[in-house]
Amino acid sequence: MPETIIKEKNKIRTLFKSIRSNLNSDFVEKKSAIIYKKFLKIVNLKKFDSICVYIDFNNEVSTKNIINYAIKNNIKVSIPYIVDEHKMKLKYIKDYEKDINRNTKFGNGEPFDYCKDSSIKEISMFIIPALAFDEYCNRLGFGKGYYDNILKLNKKALRIGLAYDYQILPNLPKNNNDEILDIIISENKVIKAD
Repeated sequence: MPETIIKEKNKIRTLFKSIRSNLNSDFVEKKSAIIYKKFLKIVNLKKFDSICVYIDFNNEVSTKNIINYAIKNNIKVSIPYIVDEHKMKLKYIKDYEKDINRNTKFGNGEPFDYCKDSSIKEISMFIIPALAFDEYCNRLGFGKGYYDNILKLNKKALRIGLAYDYQILPNLPKNNNDEILDIIISENKVIKAD
């Protein structure tokens, strides 16, 4: 990857990590509620039998309501589980409160070890976090490649990014390893890939 792209990405990461860590809980709660309602209007969740959803942390758009809605409607829910520096796998959860370990290395919630592994190939929708997105459905994560690596193994699933308006930039620097999303939903925008 060209040095300039790495530098650009890191500059954006630093800025957006700082903005996100300074959001107040009122902002997060209100905007997440709007995004959740919008998500349910756009995506008929009941059409999906197995979804992968991130557990929000550090002021990300909240996914708790989506997870609980899916569980209540007998949709299988897989949650990312970090294996090492660049690899993650997915594990099923049946209960948002009981099956999530909040005391993890990165501070994000992960399924407990007792949760069963799930198959990446059987997922029909991924709901994916990022520090920033752009108008072309690109995303910028933390740079470890966790989601890019998993998305390469399942090209047919719907890929959705949840964002606050401020996270959507006109254009992000990208390279060949970056996977594109299908839809980005924020409180005031819906962006679809061409």
